[in-house]
Order: sequence, then structure tokens, then C-alpha cells
Amino acid sequence: MKFNSLLSATNIVILCAALVCINFIATRINLKLDLTRDKLYTLSEGSRSIVDRIEDDAVIQYFFSRSETNLPIMLKDYGRRVQELLAQFAALSPRLRLEVYDPRPDSDEEEMAARCGIHAAQTADSATFCMGAALQFQDKTYAIPFFDPRREMFLEYEIASLLARAREIKSRKVLGLLSGVALTAREFTQPFMAQQATPEDWLFVKELERIFEIKELAITAEEIPNDIDLLLVLHPLNLTEKTEYAIEQYIMHGGKTVIIVDPSARTVPAASPAATQPSRQTASRSNAAHLFSALGVQYNELLVAADSKNSTRVSSRSGPVQYPFWLSLSADNFNHEQIITNQLNSMLLIEPGFFKPMAGTGYEFIPLISTSSSAGTISSSKLALITPQNTDIYTPVNEPLTLAALVTGRFKAAFSNKPADSNYAGEHLSQASADNTVLLIGDVDFINNSYSLRKLNFLGQSITQPLNQNVAFLTNALEFMTGSTELISIRSRGSFQRPFERVVEIEKKAQAKWFSVEQELTGKIQEVQQKLNELQRSRSQNNQLSISREQQAEIEKFKIEQLEFKRKRREVRKNLRQDIERLGTLLTVLNIVVVPLLVLLAGLYIYFRRANGRPLLGKRRGL
Repeated sequence: MKFNSLLSATNIVILCAALVCINFIATRINLKLDLTRDKLYTLSEGSRSIVDRIEDDAVIQYFFSRSETNLPIMLKDYGRRVQELLAQFAALSPRLRLEVYDPRPDSDEEEMAARCGIHAAQTADSATFCMGAALQFQDKTYAIPFFDPRREMFLEYEIASLLARAREIKSRKVLGLLSGVALTAREFTQPFMAQQATPEDWLFVKELERIFEIKELAITAEEIPNDIDLLLVLHPLNLTEKTEYAIEQYIMHGGKTVIIVDPSARTVPAASPAATQPSRQTASRSNAAHLFSALGVQYNELLVAADSKNSTRVSSRSGPVQYPFWLSLSADNFNHEQIITNQLNSMLLIEPGFFKPMAGTGYEFIPLISTSSSAGTISSSKLALITPQNTDIYTPVNEPLTLAALVTGRFKAAFSNKPADSNYAGEHLSQASADNTVLLIGDVDFINNSYSLRKLNFLGQSITQPLNQNVAFLTNALEFMTGSTELISIRSRGSFQRPFERVVEIEKKAQAKWFSVEQELTGKIQEVQQKLNELQRSRSQNNQLSISREQQAEIEKFKIEQLEFKRKRREVRKNLRQDIERLGTLLTVLNIVVVPLLVLLAGLYIYFRRANGRPLLGKRRGL
């Protein structure tokens, strides 16, 4: 008996020692298994391709204050993950080397970090630390000043982008920007309410400046310079025939072009910053009729696309409303056969327009972003009249509408000749000499800061954080049009956040079921309140109430009715949340009770089978 006890104690000691040894060895072996659906923790083919094309020696210097004792565990863990990812990049090529530094205060490493453009951040406990990287390549330094933990899903893109930009700095493409709207945020409106936006530059331009050399063109330009590699026509308000002709001839001569129009832009043009509401509605519509004719595309600047299936939940005075003219798009709305959109799964379009191919042109029309089959259209002039009660007044079309598309073909010019008094000096072409591709997008608000990005201050650093993949889509599209596709697959990688699609669907069904009842009760409450107000307006000359007993009884009756209607409305609003709360309770029970119980039962089954000398499955074989 004593021998068995000693043996058991020895086995426990050996087991504990083995666990310690295994953990010690595991911490020094960098092995991982990526089981995420989109392989979020595995370097993409785009990253591998970028590193493979590095022809000169390059050094990544990673500055991380890992010895700072007051640094929170969360930041230390993130800093370690950044180092591991940098090591993966360095392992892809013998020309790329990783150097890791711990910039302690008043050290040479701290001074080196400052020279490289690595900015120190400060925690809430006043602990100063560095967590940035610098790339030394061809006697130049390119830096990522700070790795923001909240942008971890874009970490691989930031590193790959740094390598790509350094490699191509001498051959950056020139982007011609012809914009009909000032790229400074101005006054804009939300559904059912007015709101002022903070005046600041549109942040998507800063992202483009990292990729392209930007050359701004006047909205009245009569010729597109030959050194433009890609022309971006952004919300062309009041476009003249001379400018349209210049753009058309640029396309006819093989120039790559992206055209972004909008039937209901919420950004006020710079030409009329103090415009009234009616003039704003007129100014917010953009078109390029001659260009669309040349491209064989139908576009109506008076029509806005609606989609009940992809409606966005917004706030109103009557509570949350599903607004079908703001489209919250998911993976089903993107063409996954095209590299621009094959990994996108989240965008927000604000009252967009749509495109249709003309019959008989022979041009290839490839939809990139489309609505669901529950789509409809509404005149942009009617949007100002939308209330929470009539968001369904659009006209159903019972087919998907194309919100962004690629058009490819050997285009024919809409202009038979140069417009009168045009200063265009190039040769007039009535038809392109070769196939060309033009990208069309039916919304401009989607790249406005208010709908795509937010600027945050984190540990003393100014951080831009995406709200969705709006800017990623535009950047993908522009790089695709210039022939650079390596970064597209990285930028559009799967999201770390997974929307609870079942909850979203329940919200929409609950609102459809109870919203009309709630509105009816609210109307009755307002009607009773109006009758009460009328009864209590009866006053004598000395401002004393002069109400008969019958009137007083009527007032009490109305008050009781009002309380009853309010009680019923509270009950209805409770029903709006009931299905979601029931689903949450079910998930909680599954996580806390059912799953642990199943694990416990499985453990007990294994224990008793082994205790009785039986195999886990089947019967014991006879000797």
C-alpha cells in the first residue's frame, strides 16, 4: 500500500516536471497553426511577391521598449506579435534582414529611433515607450512611426506597403485628380437631422499620397497631360463639354480612367458652402453624359438605388430606423471573381447611383458591386421628404442594380469633333486604337471621412482607423487600374470582426413586425395630448382655469387613455428586443451550461471505460 502511494506521488512529480519542461521548450519554439477561415495569421502571396522582388539588401530595424517595466501586458504581447511578423517577412528573402532594438531612456538606441522617425508614445501611467520600425534601403530610411494595436488586422499590409513603396519610390505612378468637390469636409446632413462636420482634409487623399504622385487638375481642364498614368474623375459637377471632350480623348488614346459620380452627394461643393437646401440638392448631382454614352453605359443622375435587404440602421427622433438608401454591403454584394473585390466583405454606400449597359455596343460590362434582388429606385429629389414612416416609398425593380463596374472595349467617341473654342491640342480620335478599361463608381460619399474613417488619439499618437473597407476598395481599384496588384490581396484580407448576421436579420424582422404598431400608438398618444391641450386652453380673463365637471372628467379619461397607450408602446418596444434577448440567453446557456456539461460527460465516460479496462469504443476483444 505504501509502495503504491509512493509510486503515485512520484508519478505526479514527474508529470509536473514534464509540464514545466514542455512549457519551457514551447516558449522557445516559434510554431503556430493558423485555423482562421481567411488565414489571417499567415503571410499572403502578395507579401511573398513583394519580398521576392527586393533586389538590393534591406534592413528592417524594429524599435520596441520590451524592457520597460511599466508597459501594460497588452502592449508587450502586441509588440512581441509585431516582432514575430517582421521575422516572418525577413525569413522570406536572404536580402532582407531584421534587427531588433530596445531603446532604453538616454541610450544610443533611443537616439537612433528618433533619427529614424520613430516617435515615443506615453501610457496612462506616464510610461514612455517605442514600438515602430524603420526600413533602411538604398541609403534611404522609410518608417512606420508607431504600430497601433487597434489596427492589428492591417499590420501585414502596413509592413508590406512599406517594402513596396521603398522599392518603387523612383517609379511611382502619377495620379491625375480632377475633382468637382473640395476635398475638405463641409456641412453635411444625416437622415432626419442636420449635423456639422469638423472641417478637415478628406483622409483618403493621404492614403493615395503614399501610393501615387498626385497631380491636381482643374475641373475646367481642356486637356489631360500626357504624363498622367491614371485619371480619377471625382464627382464632376457642372462638367463642360470641353472638359468631357478632353477626358474622352484621354480614354481614346489609351489613358486609364476612374469616374466617380453621385446622384445625391451629401458633401456640399466648395463652390456653394452656404447653399440652401434646394440649391444643395441641385449641386449634389453629378454626371458625365457624353462619357457614359461613349462607354455604352446608362446612368440616370436623378435616381438613387435602395435596398431593403442591405439597409443601414440609423437613428431618428422616433428611434432606430432601417434606412434602405444607405447600403451596408456584405460579402454577397461583391464580385469575388475580380481581384479588386474578391476579398471585400464590408462597405457602406450613401444614396448611390447605378449603371446599366447599353444594348448592342459590344463592350464588356463587369459588375463589381451590386445590390440584392430586393432593390428599388427613388428620385433623389424625394429623399428630403423621407420620414421614419415612409422609408419604403421607393419603386421596386426586382433585380440587382450595379453600383460599381468595369467597362472594357474599343470605345467609340461620343464627340464627332473638337468642341468650338476648345484648347485641346492633341489628335482627335473617333475610335480607340485598342481595348481600354474604365472603372465606374456610383457614390462619392463613401470615401468621405464621416462614412469611412475616424481619426483617434492613442497614447499621444494620431491614428486613422477604418470604419469599413470603403477606402480599401478605392485603393484596390486604383492600383488595379495601374497594373499593381500585389498589395490588393493584403489590404482586403478577412476581417478580425465577424458580424452576428443572425442578430441583424432578427432586428430587421422585428422592426418590420412591430414598427407600424408602435407608430400607430404614438399617433394616438399625440392625438390624446392634442385634445388635452384644447380642453385646457379654456381660461377666464384672470387666467384661472374655467372647466366644467364634464370637461374635467373628460380630461381624466384622456389622461388614463394616454397612460394606457404609453404602456402599450413600452410593451411594443420591448417586443422589438425580445427575439434578440432570447437568442442571447440561448447562446449564454449553451456556452455556460451545455458545452461544459458535454465535456464533463465525455470525461466521465472515458474515465469509467478506462477504469474498467474497456476500450473507449466497442467491446473488449476476447483473449
